[in-house]
Amino acid sequence: MSLHLPGTIVSVALFLFVTWLGFVAARWRKADLNLLHEWGLGGRRFGTMVSWFLLGGDLYTSYTFIAVPALVFGKGAMGFFAVPYTIMIYPILYLMFPRVWAIAHERGHVTAADFVRDRFGSRLLALAVALTGIVATMPYIALQLVGMEVVIGALVPDGRLARASPAHHRFHNSRRLHLYERP
Repeated sequence: MSLHLPGTIVSVALFLFVTWLGFVAARWRKADLNLLHEWGLGGRRFGTMVSWFLLGGDLYTSYTFIAVPALVFGKGAMGFFAVPYTIMIYPILYLMFPRVWAIAHERGHVTAADFVRDRFGSRLLALAVALTGIVATMPYIALQLVGMEVVIGALVPDGRLARASPAHHRFHNSRRLHLYERP
């Protein structure tokens, strides 16, 4: 098994840098991780720059570069939804979310369900929002994991690493995930 040396060096260097940066950040400002807003929202101390890069990391993921192109290749125009969706939703969010953030910050909300419960006074609606968020996140996480497998598998040019992984056998030998293949 021969590694793709430049890709491996860059990947390992970036991994080590991000790991080091995480340790530096953890010692920079101590936080009480027993508080939910400290753990889930970084103590509400993210500034404009950190938020900008977090949004970029949210948009430009393996979903964007691997899953969506695979869907477009496999199903054609049906997979093109991601382009107009992104073009339409982000300006709307940039207009609405500063106000939502201000209200959530002022009233101490941590999740969207907290906001909905406070705004509409309905526990059932808040539960529906929370469950929808959980259920909608699961396929996205699965796509991220498959994307990570593809990226890591690309470090070995002949593909033996990818074919040996349990994820490869679980996902690629399943009839349910042949969605992206052309007939």
